[in-house]
Amino acid sequence: MRTMLLGGLALAVMTGLWGCGEAPEPAAESEEEPAEAAPAEPTALDVEGVAARLEAGEDITLLDVRTPEELEEDGAIEGYLHIPIDDLQARLAEVPKDKPIVAY
Repeated sequence: MRTMLLGGLALAVMTGLWGCGEAPEPAAESEEEPAEAAPAEPTALDVEGVAARLEAGEDITLLDVRTPEELEEDGAIEGYLHIPIDDLQARLAEVPKDKPIVAY
């Protein structure tokens, strides 16, 4: 069922998009402000790639950015986080920063 629901969706894994990923190395003591880590680049995944990660038990966030109408019409994937794309900027604090994100 999960693969069927993923079938028509465009997916991207955004590890580090909002600061997740590996922690930067501690900076040497200086008077300069530490630089923030650059966000990771999105990686396109196909349905099989996402399904394989889920089946392997990888701890990822499934971020569904579709409208409520689209969600009702097409169904949802178990364990998803739903934040409509129009609300995403205001609700970024709800998106985990410590694991990969699959947005669709």
